[in-house]
Amino acid sequence: MGKPKKNVKEPEMVLSKKDLKKVTKLESQIPYHEGRGNKEEVQKVRDQIAAIWTKTKESYEASFQ
Repeated sequence: MGKPKKNVKEPEMVLSKKDLKKVTKLESQIPYHEGRGNKEEVQKVRDQIAAIWTKTKESYEASFQ
């Protein structure tokens, strides 16, 4: 019969507390700017959020090398 195999999970990519706070604050600004019809500001906020995720992804991948 043997021993049951253990499920080995990769650690998930998560934001640090500081980055999570920044992303949450930026995400809350999106509906405000969309309501005002300020598409340029919405895109700027989304770019900032994407940059934070990109930085996190790069550091996550670097930890496995």
